[in-house]
Amino acid sequence: MMLIAAGLAAALIAAASLVPAPAEMRADSASVVLPPVVVSVFSGPGIPASLVSRILAETSAIWRPGGFEFVWQRATRDLLPYTRRTETGAYEPSTVRVVIGDEHGASLDRRTPLGWITFDDDHEPQREIYLSYANAKSLMAAARAIVGVMDQMPPAQREILLGRAMGRALAHELGHYLLASKVHTARGLLKASRTATELFSIDRAGFKIDVVQRQQIVARLRGDSQVVSR
Repeated sequence: MMLIAAGLAAALIAAASLVPAPAEMRADSASVVLPPVVVSVFSGPGIPASLVSRILAETSAIWRPGGFEFVWQRATRDLLPYTRRTETGAYEPSTVRVVIGDEHGASLDRRTPLGWITFDDDHEPQREIYLSYANAKSLMAAARAIVGVMDQMPPAQREILLGRAMGRALAHELGHYLLASKVHTARGLLKASRTATELFSIDRAGFKIDVVQRQQIVARLRGDSQVVSR
């Protein structure tokens, strides 16, 4: 779960060039070609399609330096994305599902989640990630000292900022899914708590995947055919 820290930073990080991936990661990326990860995307009513595009573009930009690509399958209506193994068996997801809606989720230690994924009793991630549009808007409204007054922004500017924050939350939750781990780290993509400054800044250098994480994901993708395109 990606959480918003209760305290907001005092100033927006200045625009900066992206820090390139370490040489060892680039070399490893070149030597291992992975199939794209297929993700079905469902958005609730009232969520602009252009905002969804910005969210997915931000997520892709975070993962691409590590050699990962996603196939985003946009759904025009909320069809049931499950297949039944047998007539009497339980439904099981056929691909990773991302739902973007207005649920608020569970607040932990007065921190508000932008996104979350549930793990089952066997410590395996379920194949559904939820992104909260409502919580992202609330964060942005509370961060007026950093980003300005949301209601006075041109629609495009508001979408850019919301897409940036929500895309980073989605990238974080996909990290939990692809690693099959609830573990958070002190820095990088799987850092648990983020300030509004980190989420809305143009600089995404603090959301990188490290070499060890990449190696673990590659190993899992090679052994889990259901995660990748079939």
